Amino acid sequence: MVPAIRLRGLVKHFAEVAAVDGIDLDIADGEFFSMLGPSGSGKTTVLRLIAGFETATAGTVELGGTDVTAAAPFERDVHTVFQDYALFPHMSVLDNVAYGLRVRGTGRTERRARAQEALETVRLGGFGTRRPHQLSGGQRQRVALARAIVLRPRVLLLDEPLGALDLKLREQMQVELKQLQRDLGITFVFVTHDQEEALTLSDRIAVFDTGRVRQLGTPQEIYEQPTSAYVAGFVGTTNLLDADTSERLLGVRAEHALRPERLRLTPADHAPARPDEVRLPAVVVERIYLGTGNRVHLRTDDGLDLVALEQATGSLDEADHRGEHVTVRFARADVVRLNTDGES
Repeated sequence: MVPAIRLRGLVKHFAEVAAVDGIDLDIADGEFFSMLGPSGSGKTTVLRLIAGFETATAGTVELGGTDVTAAAPFERDVHTVFQDYALFPHMSVLDNVAYGLRVRGTGRTERRARAQEALETVRLGGFGTRRPHQLSGGQRQRVALARAIVLRPRVLLLDEPLGALDLKLREQMQVELKQLQRDLGITFVFVTHDQEEALTLSDRIAVFDTGRVRQLGTPQEIYEQPTSAYVAGFVGTTNLLDADTSERLLGVRAEHALRPERLRLTPADHAPARPDEVRLPAVVVERIYLGTGNRVHLRTDDGLDLVALEQATGSLDEADHRGEHVTVRFARADVVRLNTDGES
């Protein structure tokens, strides 16, 4: 099957800086695909190259099997939703949504009907006569989405569209965005620096660093099986075990990662470890209440710093556990070996 987007050898230089350094990606038709990385990692530049807002230094961009590398933005069957919404303040919500159709020369009756349908899709059917300043942040975001989907693009590009929203509204919009994508069947390409957001929304994730893709996979693969210390450390919290520590604990000289929720804390004991587990005596350095549980910072007797995640038990425990001696236990199968070269 022809992918919705195919990038081959994509490079973008700004002066002497390689913002994008040889990206090869296939994004399937109807996929919710996220590009995740910190500021300056190249993810937004890739989005702009797909949209046609930037010209590639080298490589190709294909949409639906057609090479559009040299095509202008309006010649590409994509639409972009930005973080700042970019709504026209002097226009009604309905006119904002219909604006792209108006530019394309669609008749007034059809464009208003399609704009109203798009507003219904994002659950704003009764808001067409309002102005943007009369809407909440979440409602303005939905108007921006309606303005994009009314054009029925093959690909919708979203450049950190939820970044300006508060936490509760952002979580609500994540659910709505995923449902909208499933209902429409449009390919979504979502740029974010928020790891939880990418894990929540995506069918697949590309983790970016310095203009390259460090790992590509499903959310579960990215989180459970990181291939490098960079990915393990960027996506969620992790305990990184260097080669010396790994050799001492596991008998294997290689870097490993261990997620905090895989650690179990029990009262201090000197029972021998089973063959399939590791046990370490440790002291509680800090215990931080998170609401859903506790993040526990530990130091083992031989000086290794670890972080464990305790799930909430439902009982109120306000005791200060700092200095408490415990036994840290984890299964050998929960330790993930990392690539020494850091590449996927």
